[in-house]
Amino acid sequence: MSEFHCPKCGRKTPAVALFCPECGASLNVKSAQKTHMMVVTTPTLPGYRIVRVLGVVHGLTVRTRGVGGKFVAGIEGMFGGEVTTYSSEAEKARRESLQRLIEAATEMGANAVISADFETSDILQGMATLFSAYGTAVVVEPAKDAP
Repeated sequence: MSEFHCPKCGRKTPAVALFCPECGASLNVKSAQKTHMMVVTTPTLPGYRIVRVLGVVHGLTVRTRGVGGKFVAGIEGMFGGEVTTYSSEAEKARRESLQRLIEAATEMGANAVISADFETSDILQGMATLFSAYGTAVVVEPAKDAP
């Protein structure tokens, strides 16, 4: 699999990556266009017919907060409202788990994932959070009767 470098942090990323797994930055359009992966939460894809079901596919990541992040979150928590340090970390983890889902589906030969969903779980007595994206990897083609 080809690799590219993130323009923000410089980390090597897979050619199919839409986001950098390190910093969460959006990668260039050329990289995103190579994927051609459609990911939907619905059990069907309007305008397409499912040719083959390849099976369940998932992507996951486990995240913890460093001491500095916990300190900043504690200060934010004292004032109420959104804890932006956790929101930022959760968004990065969501993107990373989705990217891993796309990579796994691509390796299976899929061009779409249907019934996609996300799940989170606290593990290690709340010291870490597991972020998981899962769905059904499929091969689709445009429906003949689609407009």
